[in-house]
Amino acid sequence: MSTATKTRPTKSDVVEFTCARCEVTSRWTEGLGAATPPNWVKEKGLYYCLVCRRERAMEQAVEKAGGQSVSTADRAKLRSAAVVDFEIARDPDRTEGEIAKAARASIGAVRKARKRRPS
Repeated sequence: MSTATKTRPTKSDVVEFTCARCEVTSRWTEGLGAATPPNWVKEKGLYYCLVCRRERAMEQAVEKAGGQSVSTADRAKLRSAAVVDFEIARDPDRTEGEIAKAARASIGAVRKARKRRPS
């Protein structure tokens, strides 16, 4: 007669990643996770989740355009264009429809952004 024993991962088997911006934590059992969780990046020793990466791209676009002096309407346009640009840069091989869905934008906006980008 054999019995199977379920083992739980020990604390040392679990790897944690915490986003420096929103402080969400992603936990991975060692051996099952990658160097970082999917779609996260490590910059200057800090980890950022995908949502915060998009937000940072939008904030940078607004700051580059003049920050607080930018009108609300222009700020919205800048943020929308920035997230489309971010999604194209993140994975340029995706279809325009996939990028539009991820960026919550139109396919036309993605096409326009692709034309703006140097090849």
